[in-house]
Parts: sequence; C-alpha cells; structure tokens
Amino acid sequence: MRNLKLTIEYDGAGFSGWQVQPDRRTVQGELLSVIEPLAAGGVKIIGAGRTDAGVHAVGQVASVLLETNHDVDTIGRALNATLPDDIYIRAVAEAPLSFHARYDARSRRYDYIFIRKSTALWRNRFYQVPEDLDIDAMRGELAALRGRHDFTALSAAMDEGRSTVCTVIMADLLEAPPLLTLSVVADRFLTSMMRIVAGTVLRAGQGEPVSVASLIASQDRSTAGPTLPPHALYLMEVLY
Repeated sequence: MRNLKLTIEYDGAGFSGWQVQPDRRTVQGELLSVIEPLAAGGVKIIGAGRTDAGVHAVGQVASVLLETNHDVDTIGRALNATLPDDIYIRAVAEAPLSFHARYDARSRRYDYIFIRKSTALWRNRFYQVPEDLDIDAMRGELAALRGRHDFTALSAAMDEGRSTVCTVIMADLLEAPPLLTLSVVADRFLTSMMRIVAGTVLRAGQGEPVSVASLIASQDRSTAGPTLPPHALYLMEVLY
C-alpha cells in the first residue's frame, strides 16, 4: 500500500464540485476513474478542500491510497494523458501512509477575483464590479476577519454539530488592474464562506454601511452580504 500526494489544477465550470455524487460529474469522480486502472485493488482519494460546484482550483491537494508498482513520474504522465482537459495533475509525490490531505493541512488560501471593467471575454472567470470602488473601506472590513472567530454570520447553513470557528491568518485585497483579488488564508473555511465574505466586503466598497466585526459578533447570517457566484473563486494553495 502506498500513499500519493497529488497537486491538482481544475476548471470548476463543468463540475458539480469536488466530492463524488451519484449521477453528477465531479473532480473526485473523474480522478477515481483514471486512477483505478493503475491500482491493484481499491483506491481511496481524499481532497484537502471540498470545493463547491463551479469553483476552480490552482493548487488543490489530494492524498491517494492505493496499491501499485508504478513510479510517481509514470503515474503523473498516465493521469494527465487520460484525464479530461479541465483537470491537470501538477505534481505527484510519495507521502507517508499517515498523510491525510484534509486533516494534515495547516491552512488554505482562497482568492475571489473581481474585474473592474466591462468584459465579454472574462465574464465567466472573474466577477465584474464598478471601477470606482472604495478600496480602503473594503480593506478596513477585511481586517476584522483576522484572528479566531465564530463565522456563523458569514457562512451558509451548517451541519449540526460542526464547528463554525475558524482562524483567519491573512485577509487582503491585491490590486493588479483591472483585476482586484480578495485573498484569504485560514486554517479552514465554512460552506460558502469566501463567497459571502466577498459579497459583504463588496457592499462596503460600494458605499453601503457594513461592519464585518458587528456581523461576526451577531452570528446572524441574514445581515451579511449576498453569496457571490462561484465562477470567480479559486482554491490557490494548501499548506502543510
């Protein structure tokens, strides 16, 4: 038995998210279909983050438990030769049998990318916003995310019993006109958390009265901003 660490890039537009679902096209499902022929028995794939439908990844990480005699270079070439064009394996490495892509991760970085101009070409990759946003106001509200908080107010409905506490290590806006990237690093992310944060902070940039600190304290989702579409959200990297 071996444990492989895969670093994966994918275009999420054609997937119903990461996790295998009956009668749905998913990233995990596509990976299973091409890895199983290389294995002597069953295959177990665990992703570092369960990206939602339409969300992209630049650096998703998965641990893959399997039995195979192929070396990692051969496995990488075989996977990229047979995977569909919207998934690419950036790296394959040996990992200890104890390695768990999800539970061993120290942090994850997600970027939500705005574009500050009218566009036909990039409308399905970035979220179009006005050019005259108040960037200082947006940065000011992002600062309130940093630290360890209960993010109930900035997440979708949660499974009962699951913790809503996360530690945000970094939250900032990165300017590369016409792109404006909302970048957040945290130990974990709740369901739709990044898309709700993006919608809330965007309100501040548009001059609406917003207090992220008050939202967090209230634990009231109904007072946060809208959940922005998934097409502008990217899982950038997972750190161990």
